[in-house]
Amino acid sequence: MNFELLGWFGNFINFLIFLFIAINIVNTSCFDAFQMSLSLIGLIASILIQAVSVLSRI
Repeated sequence: MNFELLGWFGNFINFLIFLFIAINIVNTSCFDAFQMSLSLIGLIASILIQAVSVLSRI
């Protein structure tokens, strides 16, 4: 398994979540439940990818 690519993918997910949040803050006054859950799922996936890549280096 290519863990360098996995780490890059995790960082890419983080960037997309940041972009999604930034666009929605400008266009709306607050998040709805769908946006919050989508962001939460993405952040959890990214954290798990980072944890797997760090643990595999040990």
